[in-house]
Amino acid sequence: MQYYLGKRWRAILLITIMVVAAFAAGSGGVAAEQYNDFSKPELTPTIQQQNVVAAGEMKSFDLLIQNRHTGITSMDRQIGDIAQVVQTHRIQVGSATAVTASVDAGDTPLDIRTAQQSLGTIAAGDARKMGLTIEVDQHAQPGVYQLPVKITYGYINSINVDKNDYFINRNTQTVKKHITVRVEKSVRLGVRDVTGADLYKDADGTMTVRVQNTGSEIAQNAELSIVQSEYFNPKSNAVSVGELKPDETATAEFQVGVENVDAAGAYGVNFQLRYEDENGNPEQSLTRTGSVAVSNGPQYKLSTEARAMYVDSIGSVAVTVTNTGERTAPNARAKLSPIEPFALVSTSASLGTLNPGESATARFKLEVSDRAIPQEYPLTVRIIHDDTYGNDVTSDPLSVDVPVGPEKSFAVTNTAAVTAGQTETLRFTIKNTGEGEFRDAVVRVNANSPFETDDDTTYIGMLKPGETTTVSYTVSADGSAAAKTYSLDTSIKYDNAFGETVVSDIQSAPITITASDGGLPVSGIVIAGVVIPIALVAGVVYQTKPFSRLR
Repeated sequence: MQYYLGKRWRAILLITIMVVAAFAAGSGGVAAEQYNDFSKPELTPTIQQQNVVAAGEMKSFDLLIQNRHTGITSMDRQIGDIAQVVQTHRIQVGSATAVTASVDAGDTPLDIRTAQQSLGTIAAGDARKMGLTIEVDQHAQPGVYQLPVKITYGYINSINVDKNDYFINRNTQTVKKHITVRVEKSVRLGVRDVTGADLYKDADGTMTVRVQNTGSEIAQNAELSIVQSEYFNPKSNAVSVGELKPDETATAEFQVGVENVDAAGAYGVNFQLRYEDENGNPEQSLTRTGSVAVSNGPQYKLSTEARAMYVDSIGSVAVTVTNTGERTAPNARAKLSPIEPFALVSTSASLGTLNPGESATARFKLEVSDRAIPQEYPLTVRIIHDDTYGNDVTSDPLSVDVPVGPEKSFAVTNTAAVTAGQTETLRFTIKNTGEGEFRDAVVRVNANSPFETDDDTTYIGMLKPGETTTVSYTVSADGSAAAKTYSLDTSIKYDNAFGETVVSDIQSAPITITASDGGLPVSGIVIAGVVIPIALVAGVVYQTKPFSRLR
């Protein structure tokens, strides 16, 4: 309301100045004029929000500095020239210029965190805001405290106009005002110590915290919670600690999951107390931070041994895992991740409980793609174990190299021969040209035209790399077959390292057909088959006729 009254007074003043100036100009005026401001700017500080704080709290306020000047002035003689000076210099009647303000804590249990601030010009009836941050000592007693506010400002004291000259007189004023702050009875949370059990990366463990009410009020039906924590995910929270009187302590236990932790060390955790005050109103304390130790989990070292790992085959990899850490890994198991060129026949294997320094071996079956190249390939392994609460804890990916050899192979190193139209026993020399052994092996031939055979398999048992063996088959060659080199499709059926039957790729067994040395040619055979029977019949007829004549 005063603000609007000030505006109205200034409007009236300006109108008066203009009217009097016009009158003075018309009547000729006098030689000297004077303006006196007998009402100095009156600056008053007030806190805009509720001025209540609690022990141990830091709180920010808006402090309003208001100019309560009314705009009333004293004028001597005619003021036509004064009006021109006021207008030229844009003088605001009753304004406080170059205003600065600072708050002092004095001998109160408060600490002012805001330095002196410059507020510029505050016109009559106007106000400026400044920020004010107060930190209350944790042992502050409830009560009302006065804080001195030092305000320095400038203002125009008078204006003198004499003929063609004028003088503006300015003053600087420093005043001390007061604001009040009330410290109420309150509950204050203090974290005394935090201990952890089985807290390590990605595991659930137990956190025990001891807290104290360092305030002046009783906390009723109090619950302690973990809040805004980057490293700990509470699986149980809002733990009841009952009634907590001033200076009393209480202990709460939490199940927490450890997150975003890469190394052992001390990590901060935030706590907050929710409670009812002495009037039964729900309240909550400020957040307080404690520190808890996080240890290392189990650490692992891996070694591998590959067996029968060849291109286009099924082999096995034995992964030996050693716990090199200082913590036991209960119910540990190794798990493989799919990666080219392997297809996982088995993906997980148990390791049992791995105490520090202990080792266990997991075996996996893997199928190697036929597109693989003989070389070493990385295999990704993760070790999983149970934490204290039975949850899975998975290690970072671990990589081991697995050698893959060339595909198992063989070759027929000789060329067999058979005579057209004959049935003969053919012998082939089989050589293991790969790096893996054939076990419980059978060599099979596939006889297509112009060949036939009644026995197409021969058992050879074990054939190690570089070894040779001879197999034989009874083969018939079509008599009409042209004399040249043919081939039989040959393969080896064998058992792999897991007792499973595997068939190799097909290889060619060269076989030559030669023409027969004696006997009739094909056309003679045909003639003999037709002419001789006719001649025999004719001879019988011829021989019977003479006997008939003898009769």
